[in-house]
Amino acid sequence: MADTDDDERTEELETLQSIYPELVLDPNQPYTATLDLLVAPTKPLPVTFEPENDVARLAYLPPLHLEFILPADYPATSSAFVKPSTSPSWLPEHVLKRLEDEAEAIWEEYGGGTILFSYISSLQEQAEAAFGLEDLSLPSSMRKELVDYSRRMKKELFDKETFDCEVCLEPKKGSACYRMERCSHVFCIACLQDYYNSCIKEGDVNNVKCMSTDCGKSGNKAKKDRLLSPKELLQIPISREQVERYAKIKRKKKIESDPTIIFCPRSWCQGAMRTDRHPKITDVGQMDDSDSEAEDTDPAQPGAINGGTDPKKRNIGVRGMERLAICEDCNLAFCVVCLSSWHGDFVRCEPRDATQLTEEDQASLNFIMKNTSPCPYCSVPCQKSHGCNHMTCAQCKTHFCYLCGAWLNPDHPYQHYNDPKNKHCFQRLMDGAEGDVANGEIQFGGRRGAEQIADFWEQEAMRIQMQMNEEETW
Repeated sequence: MADTDDDERTEELETLQSIYPELVLDPNQPYTATLDLLVAPTKPLPVTFEPENDVARLAYLPPLHLEFILPADYPATSSAFVKPSTSPSWLPEHVLKRLEDEAEAIWEEYGGGTILFSYISSLQEQAEAAFGLEDLSLPSSMRKELVDYSRRMKKELFDKETFDCEVCLEPKKGSACYRMERCSHVFCIACLQDYYNSCIKEGDVNNVKCMSTDCGKSGNKAKKDRLLSPKELLQIPISREQVERYAKIKRKKKIESDPTIIFCPRSWCQGAMRTDRHPKITDVGQMDDSDSEAEDTDPAQPGAINGGTDPKKRNIGVRGMERLAICEDCNLAFCVVCLSSWHGDFVRCEPRDATQLTEEDQASLNFIMKNTSPCPYCSVPCQKSHGCNHMTCAQCKTHFCYLCGAWLNPDHPYQHYNDPKNKHCFQRLMDGAEGDVANGEIQFGGRRGAEQIADFWEQEAMRIQMQMNEEETW
């Protein structure tokens, strides 16, 4: 009987090792073996690390270590002895005890047969369901080890797979690819680096997002485009120098589109006021926000100054320390109402006259007013270099007509130029295709057209006055 049991134990362990090559047989103790099972829940397990209550969702957890001992009378009259454990001890004791008892329960169910394969299969299924745990609380001392393990296992398994890059369409090993954190689309690192470096170099930071055409689409609804965080760009990897440029341009665009931001009155500085809404960049490696540039800035946030950066529109009723701003670059303390150096709480002041522009500023403003069309949504000046009059704002992605400034339906933008009711723009899609500089006397509509008419009559009045002066001279 003992020889039969020995044969069954030997045969079971050899069969098990052929299925699980990672099974380790103990040469010093016959019929003893160990096996580590991968723990990869179908849904990442939320783990709360106490006492900080810091929650991390882990896709992989340290393996379940199994130690098998097959006694002499196994499987005829006794079950195998199984000792499950984890290192570190993240699995609760009551779960480990339940898994240990399950081996004998299966043996009794099988009526005294070999049970190791069935037992291991059962544990693998339970591991996919996180052993029935919906959440887990662990001491914070385990956090780094568990988070690092999850990240390392995710990378190791990804590197072994093969993917078709969604850009170059070539099959690549996972070690040469990157999976986007938010949407899980996969691209080869070379394609990502070429595209993102080009976007950042040209200042087109609004396109530093997933390159998949299906990204953000769910049924008939499309989610807002989400830009990649500086932290994720470093992981691809994109050079730190490029990532810092990306973060600075992105922040600059936000500041310039925020009407609550006041800029330093010193002509040699022009830095923005300090604000918690747009904190100064210190370490891009810690910036894991992936917000969208298309998100609206809410001027009603606490501390906002009514009227934004226009001195004539700012609320002069702002009192006391609410008027105090500090430049983030030169540390000048100044008043947001009169733009003078800070004069204290109890001094009455008036907004600085908007005509107090330097000659250079005035010339720049005149050029912008004459040679650009404002976006109808965010008012950012846009200048056309070439092409048709269907424009897309680089700041907020609004579609509009360059000739009259009208908003265009993104799904049918050219209907505007095919509608006879739009007398000003009808069949004028390609007018001024050479660009703004070569537009010459092309007639605009909307605000820009009104300025053209006003400028024409101003010039005409000056011409008539000059003519009258010449006649008087004669």
